[in-house]
Amino acid sequence: MGTPRSDLTRRHFLQNSAALAVGAAVAHTLPPLAAAGAPGDEFGANWRDCPDRVWLGPEFWSNPLQDWRVAGGRAECTHAAADRNVHVLTRSLSERDAAFTLRVRVGRADGSPLGRGAGSCGFRIGIRGPLPDPRNSLIFGRGLDAGMTAAGGLFIGALASARAGTIALDGPEAELQLTGTPAGANCRLTLTVSIPGGRELGQVTQEFPRERCHGGLALVNNFTDPAATTTGAKAKAKAPGKKAASAGAAGLGAFWFADWRIGGPKVDAHPERTFGPLLFSHYTLSGRIMKLTAQLPPLGAGDAKQVRLQLRTGSDWQTVAEAPIHAEARCATFRIADWDDTRDTPYRLAYALAFRGGRTEEHHWSGTIRRDPKDAPVISVADVSCNIHEAFPNTHYLASVTRLNPDLLAFTGDQFYESSGGYGIIRTPTDLAIIDYLRKWYLHGWTWRELMRDRPSVSLPDDHDVYQGNIWGEGGAAQGATQEAGGYAMAPEWVNVVYRTQTAHHPDPYDPTPSKRGILQYYGGFTYGRVSFAVLADRQYKSGPGGKVPPTGGRADHETNPNFDPKTSDLPGLALLGDRQEQFLREWVRDWRGAEMKVVISQTIFSSFPTTHGREAMVLRADYDTNGWPQTARNRAVREMRKAFAFHVAGDQHIPGVVQYGVDAHRDGPVAFAGPAVNVGYPRWFKPETAPWMKPKQPGLTGDFTDSFGHPMTVLAVKNAADTPRTGDVLRFLDDKASGIGIVRFDKPRRKIVIECWPLLADVTQRSTQFPGWPLEIDVRDNYARQPSAFLPALEISGVSQPLIEVTHEASGELVYLLRVVAPVFRPPVFADGYHVVRISDPDTGKSASLRLQPATTHGAPMAVQL
Repeated sequence: MGTPRSDLTRRHFLQNSAALAVGAAVAHTLPPLAAAGAPGDEFGANWRDCPDRVWLGPEFWSNPLQDWRVAGGRAECTHAAADRNVHVLTRSLSERDAAFTLRVRVGRADGSPLGRGAGSCGFRIGIRGPLPDPRNSLIFGRGLDAGMTAAGGLFIGALASARAGTIALDGPEAELQLTGTPAGANCRLTLTVSIPGGRELGQVTQEFPRERCHGGLALVNNFTDPAATTTGAKAKAKAPGKKAASAGAAGLGAFWFADWRIGGPKVDAHPERTFGPLLFSHYTLSGRIMKLTAQLPPLGAGDAKQVRLQLRTGSDWQTVAEAPIHAEARCATFRIADWDDTRDTPYRLAYALAFRGGRTEEHHWSGTIRRDPKDAPVISVADVSCNIHEAFPNTHYLASVTRLNPDLLAFTGDQFYESSGGYGIIRTPTDLAIIDYLRKWYLHGWTWRELMRDRPSVSLPDDHDVYQGNIWGEGGAAQGATQEAGGYAMAPEWVNVVYRTQTAHHPDPYDPTPSKRGILQYYGGFTYGRVSFAVLADRQYKSGPGGKVPPTGGRADHETNPNFDPKTSDLPGLALLGDRQEQFLREWVRDWRGAEMKVVISQTIFSSFPTTHGREAMVLRADYDTNGWPQTARNRAVREMRKAFAFHVAGDQHIPGVVQYGVDAHRDGPVAFAGPAVNVGYPRWFKPETAPWMKPKQPGLTGDFTDSFGHPMTVLAVKNAADTPRTGDVLRFLDDKASGIGIVRFDKPRRKIVIECWPLLADVTQRSTQFPGWPLEIDVRDNYARQPSAFLPALEISGVSQPLIEVTHEASGELVYLLRVVAPVFRPPVFADGYHVVRISDPDTGKSASLRLQPATTHGAPMAVQL
């Protein structure tokens, strides 16, 4: 099982690093390499100059992050588990037929003799993943291993070939050297183990085909069999603390590594591949308030605690603000009011990375805060969700999105999954669980940082972001006896790290008062490009079904009884958005300052859309994870959204679709886009022929249906995945599962909305390569396509170019709708008899006029209204 996680706390860190590491780490240093052949660009790990910290430095990626640290000038593995490894990002072995040398000092993390105990350690070379981006190999790479076991065995290739007792490991440390030299069609590898600065203990030589000896380089703590191991992605289904694969007879140990040297003419240098300490940034701009969050790795007590934001003044960079690094979230957030939103503004983040002896090294991350595109006729939004990172770092996907050049990135949930990056998850202790989360979050940031650095983005955490298969947040409560009972499984401090890293850069929340147990808020509104957005947390307040709805006979969120009556589950007091968030929605619907169109962004759509779930093709009569439930709370939200003719952008479904909500009838609610998953994991399908309760009014996949909870639902477009996706090529596999790219374009002058949906492997420069049914264009008024019972007299409005029409039913006092129109003549539709109050206004200047009107029985000349 390896070292218990509770033993890896700060107490363990301080005891070992103080008592064992400091002196021994620098007692011996290795001389420069004398590689066979012409000397290459030698690399030397600088851990001996670094203060103690979890993060190993910008040149390295450690798997997993929480199982490594710099302690006393050495890289130390803190968890005696299988296949813990450290990749060097800035060096690789080329395909050149040339020589190379790797060298490193090793010892036991607890200071005991190397031969006392179990485990193995050494090198991995030629690491390559299934995709060409070198970052893919950090997670999915396979390579050639060479090392030693604590029992004195040496091996190159298979760990099982190591023979115990080949060498005697009586001392506290040893030096490992691996050399490679050309040997015809092969590469001759020689592993030598020595006492540092002293005699050789043993050596083994073996030849391998040259193609196995080019690619990435790593250090390994505890090798596994078979020899061609991955860097950990195979462990993705394992529980925390379990080893990735069998470590064979070598067993498991925890080792330190120091003075790692890499040299020789076969070695390529890649200084541009560093990652950190400024890992990535994301920002928003609304109402001349710019908010930006800089993400950093887990730094140490001796590191700087501030990040600086700099703007260019002439040829110089001037620091305009400093922000503290949050101790747990490892991010720094800036809020700058009175931002000049009329021009593109280059920015630079600055951080002084500390070294021993008081030396610092300045690091920068730069980008551009784009001007607010108020005058742009079209504002485009990328709908991005559900990335299991099976194709990390999704280079092809990013290239396509870059070509589409969206104005705003909307990450609508599941920025990663529990399996992303391998090694399972850690739930306790909280400090290690936070670092475990950060590693997965870094995969997201590393994927998207080139786009996030120069355009605004919002990020909405969903269930897998908080390590849950489904989440009914119950207002921040702790999880009950089961997941379906509602609440958060993780500690509130951990949840707040998720919310802080993902949403601190959002515009200020509507109500910052924390929810239960102090969990942070992020729901609220913002305006960009004269489009008004409402960000909803549609999971945080939702009621859990467990113990509330009628018993299902199995999982409390899965109803499989075909005779289920959905009315029995619509119980009083159940919440979807919660009272405070509903109040925000009501106010947002009425606030049109600086806006011409309205858009809601949330994690999932407000219908029960898929019929068929999982690899077993399970048909569910009702799924309480969908936001078709609870019905009464859902209908309240939909009725408010349609009053603003708001379009809905969401993710979560793992099946791309455009649906139109119904409350009392088909098409009387907003249109919603469930964008495609970036990398589909768990598959779903829409197969109404298997679900007779959907009451299709026509054959096929599009048209009018009734969803599982009794709501009218109109499907305008949908793309099902292949029942049996192709295997052997990860991109084709994901493409067959209907992974793809979603873009929504808001055409303000025409008041049209264009929804685009592309397969993962499509050529996005060709509109014809979109999924069948896309692109789909709707009119903004389709978001409230309720059949009117009458029309008020036509109005001809002058004095303002885009008046806001607000219609209220006089007798009931109910707001009917608000719509900002472009045509000078507008004939307001209404849905009830009697007088209506029509207020015509310009929200940007304050001009307004009110009329008391009743439905017209004939078409007369328009009434003139001058503002």
